[in-house]
Amino acid sequence: MSGTVELVTVKTVAKAADCAVSTVSRALRDDPSISEAAKQRIRQVAESLDYRPLRRRRPKADLSQNPPSILQGKRLLALSLGLDRSLISLPVVSSAFSGVEDAFSELGVRFQIAHIPDMHAVPSHLDFDQIDGLFLMGALQGKMLIESNNALLNRLSQIPSVWLLGRPEGCSGDFVGANDVQVGAKAADYLADYGHRNVAFLSPKPNHLIMMNRETGFVSQAMRRGLHVQRFVDAPSEGWSLPIKPPLSTEAVQHLVDQLLKAKKRPTAIFAGSDSVAAVVYGSLARRGIKIGEEISVISGNNDHAFITGLYPQLTTFDIHAHDIGRLAVRQMETRLAMGNSIANVDLTLESHLTPGESVCHLNS
Repeated sequence: MSGTVELVTVKTVAKAADCAVSTVSRALRDDPSISEAAKQRIRQVAESLDYRPLRRRRPKADLSQNPPSILQGKRLLALSLGLDRSLISLPVVSSAFSGVEDAFSELGVRFQIAHIPDMHAVPSHLDFDQIDGLFLMGALQGKMLIESNNALLNRLSQIPSVWLLGRPEGCSGDFVGANDVQVGAKAADYLADYGHRNVAFLSPKPNHLIMMNRETGFVSQAMRRGLHVQRFVDAPSEGWSLPIKPPLSTEAVQHLVDQLLKAKKRPTAIFAGSDSVAAVVYGSLARRGIKIGEEISVISGNNDHAFITGLYPQLTTFDIHAHDIGRLAVRQMETRLAMGNSIANVDLTLESHLTPGESVCHLNS
């Protein structure tokens, strides 16, 4: 009989409950964005599997084969900065956090999660002098974050840190996220392969780090492929301010879609910088009676189930593997604590993979 005990993780519960890992993570944290019925069902599944967060389920005999992590006994904090709670609850964001949680669970390490949406209202219970390592996620709109509370960011920079998904401009620490330039380049290649020669990049978030990187990859690769590229990048009339929220209404992109439709050379395909943008582009085009996948194509990135599940036709997007980003961030923290300041800031990126839908029509067929 084998002496190995199967590790029950958040991913195990998600598979049994037939839902996303991020949904399980949020339900078990009593996130208000999850319905009470869903929370109860997921808790019942977790209880039936004897799931216990942040516990190592391996026999003690295995410890000799798996030396204790340098993170054990450390005081670790996962912290969001300048983000509205509606943005934190997005699957691509919460999945990255749950990846951190899952990795900690396997290592038998405990950590805390805190949120600072208002950069001038730091919770009194947060004593950064007692923190050994930080996992950070922050607003990526230009220098908005560091200019909002430079003193706080300077204090955090003194603690070993790993940024998830993006490192805000002017901030220090390691970074683990998607290769966003590559996401944009892959989108351009996909549209070119499908016969599109007149394409557009659309985003209501100018100066947003991820959007800019994806735009860079898209525009440069589209030009290499001989495509005609147009940019429709401008903030909505009310602009953006902290805490940052996702673009949840068609008004956030309506002015950009109107510009695109009135263009002298109207694009046949749109690369929306993220799935949240693509979702409101769908709504904006629907208002104009334009059929996606037939009259115009849309492609995006993140594979954010909260936005794409209800879209018709199914959105073509790129999975950035947010959960794996969270897990890799934990490994990078181990390296950072072991090496100290003997190594410079490290950037680690994961390759994205296509999740095809029916939102891109094949002009060559």
